Amino acid sequence: MRATPTPKTPRSWGRRASYDAYLASRAWSDKRQQWYAAWLTSAGIEPSCLVCGRRWTLKSGHLHHTTYARLGDEALTDLVPLCRRDHRTLHAVIDSTPTWRRTDRRTATAALVALLRQARTQGADHSSNPPAPTS
Repeated sequence: MRATPTPKTPRSWGRRASYDAYLASRAWSDKRQQWYAAWLTSAGIEPSCLVCGRRWTLKSGHLHHTTYARLGDEALTDLVPLCRRDHRTLHAVIDSTPTWRRTDRRTATAALVALLRQARTQGADHSSNPPAPTS
């Protein structure tokens, strides 16, 4: 069973357009570069997708927001590295599951990353069998 996002409402279209514009902005590009430099300084190694371990780069890596509370002025700790596939999977699960949508975003992100990583190590195709919420 594939996870499908919930239908978008006209109100969410405006928010989505603003969010997409932000992701295309110089401010977001600068934030990504700032995040990358901070990661290298603190971890001492190149970042990788938290789910699959694929190498994360400024060109192809995705940064997932663990909160939208400071959107546009994110703390670097609000962002976690994911590959495109695992970022899409994580959003598909959150967007299609009421329990995950109601869960604090930081908590949901941490739990889903752990569940997706576990599914990956057990050889499951996590893109077609998203994890179910545990509560």
